[in-house]
Amino acid sequence: MTVASHRPFAAAVIVGLAVAAGAAFAQPAAQPAAQPAAAPADFAVCSACHESTAGAGPSLGPNLFGIGGRKAGSAPGYDYSDAMKAYGQPWTADTLQAFILDPAKAVPGNKMDYPGASDAATAKAIADYLMSLKG
Repeated sequence: MTVASHRPFAAAVIVGLAVAAGAAFAQPAAQPAAQPAAAPADFAVCSACHESTAGAGPSLGPNLFGIGGRKAGSAPGYDYSDAMKAYGQPWTADTLQAFILDPAKAVPGNKMDYPGASDAATAKAIADYLMSLKG
């Protein structure tokens, strides 16, 4: 075999090595952030007093973005009631649902002026939506 007959093979090896080297240094594609679930219609009453977008400050109530797993009474910039600060439990789907269904029963002495959701299904839909608000 002559040197000339090895050239196509050598070129293929060089190209293969270059492709493999490029793959080793390639950055994985950025995954898009998970989109929150669509807000249920009943969330409109909540949005009258609460912001629910990343980076927004409090309004009449604290910003609800990222509430899932956050300790109750801890969102920055909001003046919580002593009752909410003392409650201090992390917000889970279950604790949110109980609070949305009957805020006065779930955290007696809180200052949210809302009588509660009309039924457990509505409270669950709102709680599930709130749990999806994360960055």
